[in-house]
Amino acid sequence: MPDGLQRRALRAAAVLALSVVTACAVMRSDNRLTLNALDEHLSPSSTAGRWAVAPVALPVGLVALVADAFVVHPATVFDDTWGDTVDWLWTPDPDESRFRRAVLLPLITLATPVVYVGDWFRRAFFAVPPRESEP
Repeated sequence: MPDGLQRRALRAAAVLALSVVTACAVMRSDNRLTLNALDEHLSPSSTAGRWAVAPVALPVGLVALVADAFVVHPATVFDDTWGDTVDWLWTPDPDESRFRRAVLLPLITLATPVVYVGDWFRRAFFAVPPRESEP
C-alpha cells in the first residue's frame, strides 16, 4: 500500500472509531452502573484522599468501565429488547385481520430471534434510551 493511502486509511479508521465511541452506551452516566457505584461508595471526600488513592483508582475505574461496557450494561437491556421485539413483531395493528396475522405467523416466528439479537446489539452498545415503563 502506498504511504499516502495508508495514512488516509488510518485517518478514516480513527474517525470511524471516534464516531463509534461517541455513540457508545457507556458515554451516558446512567449506563455506567459499576463506575457510578464505585464513585458513590468508595470515593474519598478530601482532596488529599483522592490524590492518595489515584494510583489505584485509575486502573480500578478502567476495569469498571470495561465491565460496564461489555457485561453489566448489555445484561440490563434484555427486558427492553424483549419489549421492542413484542411491539415490533407480535403486537398486531388494529386494522390487521386474523387471516393476515395467521399467514404472517410463521414469518414472525422466524424473525423473532433475528430481531431480538439485532435490537440487543443496538441497545447494548449504543446510547439508546430505555423503554418507558408501563403502568
